Amino acid sequence: MFDPVLLDHLTLRNRIVLSPFVEYQAQRDGTVSHPMLDYYTSMARDGAGLVVIESAYVAQQGRAHVNQLGINTERHLESLTGLVRAIHAEGAAVAIRLAHAGARPSELIVGEQPIGPSIVNFGKDFDVSREFDDGDVEEIVLFFVHAAERAEEAGADLIEINGAQQYLLDQCLSSRYNNRYDDYGGAIEQRMHLPVSIIKAIKSRIASKIPISYMFSIHDKLEDGFSEDELKGLVKALVAAKVDFLHPVSIHVLNKFFETDETLIEWVAKFTRKPIIAEGNIKSPQILKETIG
Repeated sequence: MFDPVLLDHLTLRNRIVLSPFVEYQAQRDGTVSHPMLDYYTSMARDGAGLVVIESAYVAQQGRAHVNQLGINTERHLESLTGLVRAIHAEGAAVAIRLAHAGARPSELIVGEQPIGPSIVNFGKDFDVSREFDDGDVEEIVLFFVHAAERAEEAGADLIEINGAQQYLLDQCLSSRYNNRYDDYGGAIEQRMHLPVSIIKAIKSRIASKIPISYMFSIHDKLEDGFSEDELKGLVKALVAAKVDFLHPVSIHVLNKFFETDETLIEWVAKFTRKPIIAEGNIKSPQILKETIG
């Protein structure tokens, strides 16, 4: 756990990955704030091998909060580069998480009607979304590609795509928010079409072949009938797209799934030999020991 490790051409000083505990602390223009700089450098200083920077919006239409970190324009590069360098100076590698909030943004923040896989209203604080079309998909894929290029230019060691937190790609996966039956809805392969397209496009455009991690969650989909076969399809789709790391998120890393004694990490490991990032209420060495094995 505490020894240096080489994972898919990414060298880490140990296997400890720190995801952000807080988000939405950026400046209103999406640039890095001083509290963010202090927060992430302190995480690196405490000894993490890999520090994951919070979800950065890849497009104005996918911005979830007025104080969310941005990576959709060149003006964000200087502060992101400074943050990455500060974390590197503390000895940790850096991942930047890329996100599009899909149907969750407010028109007041993004300046247009939100888009999602289907028409959705998340509640009184949100606006009704419209269903994305093929033209929107082409644009969204390019948003992620250009954001990944900026992450690479900023010096990130790894790119993580946010397929959780009820953001756009999570909405595509969910049968609750995705009720279409075309190339982007229905069977698990269709619901993973957009994430797979994004991963493939980034892989084809990033010159240095920076590793890609994909973060996803299924616990909120179980009551809608999400099955072990669908989990297998999800993992197989990501592996076929040549994702480098899988990052399944659970409420607690030791929670059991599909009425078995197996955790989500164990289920995912059945379907791939790719490195897996474990996350979910890991608060003691004992939990860490049980998670590892």
